[in-house]
Amino acid sequence: SIRDLLRYRLELNGEWKFHFAKNPGQRPKGFERLNYDLKNWGKIKVPGHWEMQGYSVPIYLDEEYPFKPDPPKVPHGYNTVGSYVKTFEVMSTWKERDVFIHFSGVRSAFYVWLNGVFVGYSQGSKTPAEFDITELLQNGKNKIAVEVYRFSDGSYLEGQDTWRVSGIERDVFLYAAPVARISDYFLKATLKENNKSGDFLLTVDLINPEKLKGKFNVDITLSGETTIYSDSQRFSIDSIRSVKFSTSSLKVSPWSAESPFLYDLNVSLMGPQGNLIETFNQKVGFKRVEIKNGNLF
Repeated sequence: SIRDLLRYRLELNGEWKFHFAKNPGQRPKGFERLNYDLKNWGKIKVPGHWEMQGYSVPIYLDEEYPFKPDPPKVPHGYNTVGSYVKTFEVMSTWKERDVFIHFSGVRSAFYVWLNGVFVGYSQGSKTPAEFDITELLQNGKNKIAVEVYRFSDGSYLEGQDTWRVSGIERDVFLYAAPVARISDYFLKATLKENNKSGDFLLTVDLINPEKLKGKFNVDITLSGETTIYSDSQRFSIDSIRSVKFSTSSLKVSPWSAESPFLYDLNVSLMGPQGNLIETFNQKVGFKRVEIKNGNLF
């Protein structure tokens, strides 16, 4: 059931252990180790910005940089660092699955360790980052350590009208994915020139690294006030596979800025025994973008 699927997600939002450093030279080195002493550390709420929780101050600029620009260099003496630590436990039902940690947004750049082992690095501020931590999980308590830098060379892409703030600013969570699963999907919904009908194309990518035997099913429905399109495909997966769903000239209500009508797309993957492996929903709008006489419509 869908309720069962929700058991495979663990929120890491809330209170984390926190250390603030005025520059990289003052950051606590080796804090990712399991035996590192955190007794003198403070606390911080995640998601949140450290400038809004008593550590330094936010900066407002419309288009300039908060430091003297010299791309791609970043000032080391003027670059605060936040170090975060959180412990968690995962359920025994996760052992047969692949486990990922998801950061919905960290500004501006960060390193991640799990149980003292380096996991990865990301910079992108407003873009999510995920890391596969399956092989690093331990029974009982696990320690996640995150080192966040206020400025990176990615900060040169952020010279815009905004508050310059730092930290883990969006949700953090773990999720346990089935070994055979949907790995990605691409959806294209276009509106025809009559503004009353549209074309629909969906590509679903699947993986089955352990090559589980049997036939899988992908079922889709596209619904507004009523279901306007549904389909199902049955197939085997040898490591990886892509399946396509398409239909043309659907009678649709168009999406526009004035009337942003959205349809609900549901995609479900069923296993060889008819069991629900995973399911998700996606909002879909049928629209068309074009330039006429120098104007964007």
